[in-house]
Amino acid sequence: MAFERNEILAAHYQDTYELTYRFWAQRNRLFVSLLVLIGLAIVLTYRPNDANPIFIDFVAKCLAVSDTGRMSELQHSFPFAILHDVLLMLIFFLTVNLFHRSLYVLRNFAYLGALERELRIALEIEPHDLAFSREGDFYWKDRPQMLATNKYVYVLLLGVLLIGFLGGRMYQDFHASNWLLLTGDLIVGLPIALYYGGYAGYTLKLDSSRIITQAHTEMSPGAS
Repeated sequence: MAFERNEILAAHYQDTYELTYRFWAQRNRLFVSLLVLIGLAIVLTYRPNDANPIFIDFVAKCLAVSDTGRMSELQHSFPFAILHDVLLMLIFFLTVNLFHRSLYVLRNFAYLGALERELRIALEIEPHDLAFSREGDFYWKDRPQMLATNKYVYVLLLGVLLIGFLGGRMYQDFHASNWLLLTGDLIVGLPIALYYGGYAGYTLKLDSSRIITQAHTEMSPGAS
């Protein structure tokens, strides 16, 4: 009976690790995609005279437009305001998904570390042995300081870009007295800021060995 239980625990640990790894890869791709999209939006916001013609050339190439007259018409009639709104919505979508994936990954790695301790006890592994300590004690014992600062760099980098983009959008719409677009910026920008705050807060909070110890303490019999 004990052997079957331990086998089930080990299989559950492996399945959880594989699922967490897939979500970790998705989170990384989302983060890079979000940075690229915000960078594009910032260029279109702050340097429209330089960026808009390049964007029109790209659209014309995709649509196989080569006539000079149609190029000029496309340049003057393209709905850049709608493009900015689409970019804003895409940034919102990616920010929400980044928050979700990051929270899932951080919680799962903490769960794996706590599960390793249960496995070590169930399998009667000696404290000096390394088996089932990869995501827990072994990782946190020799974790390089550079890895500990990664989360601050990521949070700061994304925050600066978001502030630059949202601040620029709102300032330009306010300066142009475009109250409709400004209202849209506020309606979408506020949730973006909230989800970014959640991403930043949980990233800084959950990336810690204390979470594993806390999980064991709260789940222990008699814990208040």
